Amino acid sequence: MSWLQAASQRLLRRSALLDAALLALPLLVYLLLAGYQLRLPGLHNDEAQEAGLQAWQLASGAPVDAFRNSGLGTRQFPLMVQDYIGAGFVYLAAPFAWLLGPGTLSVRVPALFVGGAILLATYGCLASIADNRTALIGVALLAVQPSFVFWTRQGVLVASLSILCAALVLWAASSWGRNGGWQRAALLGLTAGFGLYAKLLFVWVLFGMMLAGVLLNATLLLQPARSFWPRRPHWQEAAGLLAGFAAGCAPLIIYNLLSGGTLLSLQSNTAVSYYGVDNSALISNLATRFAQLRAVVGGRDHLSYLGGTLTNPLWDLALLLSAVLIGFQPERGPRAMLLVMLFGFIATVFTVSGLFPHHLALFTPIWISIVALGLGRLLWRHDALSVVAGLILVPLFLRDVQMDFGYHRLLT
Repeated sequence: MSWLQAASQRLLRRSALLDAALLALPLLVYLLLAGYQLRLPGLHNDEAQEAGLQAWQLASGAPVDAFRNSGLGTRQFPLMVQDYIGAGFVYLAAPFAWLLGPGTLSVRVPALFVGGAILLATYGCLASIADNRTALIGVALLAVQPSFVFWTRQGVLVASLSILCAALVLWAASSWGRNGGWQRAALLGLTAGFGLYAKLLFVWVLFGMMLAGVLLNATLLLQPARSFWPRRPHWQEAAGLLAGFAAGCAPLIIYNLLSGGTLLSLQSNTAVSYYGVDNSALISNLATRFAQLRAVVGGRDHLSYLGGTLTNPLWDLALLLSAVLIGFQPERGPRAMLLVMLFGFIATVFTVSGLFPHHLALFTPIWISIVALGLGRLLWRHDALSVVAGLILVPLFLRDVQMDFGYHRLLT
């Protein structure tokens, strides 16, 4: 028996090493694609105002220009950079500003690390919901997707910490659903709270998760057993969830106790946003968002600032087919992912700022996961369906790589 146990442990170690080696490949590809010509295009105003300036002030010991003069301590350590954007990236960029000096690289090098972390979190989420092979497919697709590659290298522009939290909160929810425990519930709350602090629009993901949970449990509540999906929470888990959430968004709470800035912004921009969006024009706003989503998924239009626009029409087909396939799957995990995307996307018609395409970067790990859980899972069936999936996903992947090189050529 001991010999069998030792052999089994060796096989498990080899399998873990193989998984790590395979995961390293798309991670390396992403770092090469996103890190090439990292100084191009020049520093965006948002990168400077929402991270670069305050990061350099912290690194150099200069007085910090805290937003609304609401900071902590005599040096005014910043809490927020806008009423609805947290200062997390400021602290992430500060060590790089000290090492590299003020400039483009001090903001974009840490953005690359955040992009890599998003890949790892997406892998963990998909592995928890499905399996390692499906997770690897998802990460491979995400690593070369043009919107992800070129937006995350300018992470401040898209508040990439909120994208990371989107993958983390879904991973944490899946982990808690499978194993329970107040610690996992607290981690779920922490990622949800910090995501909200990173950027207020993270509420779209939380809204999608809540409605997905309600819808998936609606049929269960009609059954005599009255079971709950993914599990019935214990009071300790509920307490851990609330405590974690409060800790995650504590800087946001403190900021509003000091200035009331977020609350003031919500009050003045609820009916008509800061940039003039009528939040009651639901159909018009939804049509605008749908057109933006197709552009973001296809990697076109919104990247014209790189010097031109390219597109990958296969993403429309892949996402639609994957959504249909998930609808026929018996597992609730993939269906929950699909519903989070659906309800979260619908919530984007409401905004306190504007209907900007880069807002939809928040959902990138989610719609990539939908394709991995739909078409991606078919690749391992070894039948006609796996051939169909391969005929879509392989050209899709190669076209994205071609677009990445094309956008880099346009940048030069």
